[in-house]
Amino acid sequence: MIKKILFSALILLLVVGCSSNQSSGDDAAAESTPKEGVTTVLEQMLTGPDEELMELYDGNDVQATTDYYEEQFGPYFTPEYMEKMLNTNMLNVFHYEAYRNKETMDGVELSVEGSDDAENAYDFKAKVDVSTGETADVSGRVNTDENGNITRIHFIKIDPLMNAFDTAVKTDNGLFEYDHSKLETRASDEAYQPKYPTVMPFEVDGVSIDAGETGQEGALLTFMIHGEESQSMELTTVKDGDSPMDLGDAVEVSIGDQTARYDGVEGGVHRLVWTDGSITYSLKGKLDGLTKEKMITIAESFE
Repeated sequence: MIKKILFSALILLLVVGCSSNQSSGDDAAAESTPKEGVTTVLEQMLTGPDEELMELYDGNDVQATTDYYEEQFGPYFTPEYMEKMLNTNMLNVFHYEAYRNKETMDGVELSVEGSDDAENAYDFKAKVDVSTGETADVSGRVNTDENGNITRIHFIKIDPLMNAFDTAVKTDNGLFEYDHSKLETRASDEAYQPKYPTVMPFEVDGVSIDAGETGQEGALLTFMIHGEESQSMELTTVKDGDSPMDLGDAVEVSIGDQTARYDGVEGGVHRLVWTDGSITYSLKGKLDGLTKEKMITIAESFE
């Protein structure tokens, strides 16, 4: 009889303990003020990822990762906004970018204040320390309902933090290594797949693609390559056709064992055109420090 009582007591303790762990997040949210809840959520978004989350990313366990975020953030959000944040990946955008680059957000200096021009709104500023050694400034606003549950998180600009995870490698000749794998994937459903540069004169922040019409003059693809400090270069490719670029007084230069045409002046626009197989490439840019030699090096890096 005594053994049965002890066993029953043990089961009761285990059940109570598990229930307590599951509701601890709810209790913490219920006991906090709206401002404290907003602060907690921002601190969680702007630090990490922790070891548990990295293991979930390693295992590519979507359901377990969703459960993790629901446990961490669910008590502070309205159900509708929690679902939206999960569907749009906004909750994990910083965590996953850090993980992808094998970095972490090691600390955050955070300021949260009630808004002067809106009810149930909190403006925030944060300095995020990243394991790359960089510090990124982010800011924005969080809105809540009358019960203090978060209904919206708006970051004014996330580029500084996203860029802090990716430290570009600079080459001996002053160019930056460029991993074009994402671009290659994005362009995989285009009419044809050209080669792309592996070095650029700036840290690449993004690329826009414009597919021209396919006609007698060939299939045209234009790539606008943007840098982190508002730089840009234009790459145009034509399959089975001539370059649409007007080179003016071009001179012949060598790109490996191929002959190319170059036109440019110091401080002005530089243009370079060459053909590789059935595709003609045209590269154009106007940047401080850009030279004929750097244009040729960029062209020789295509793969």
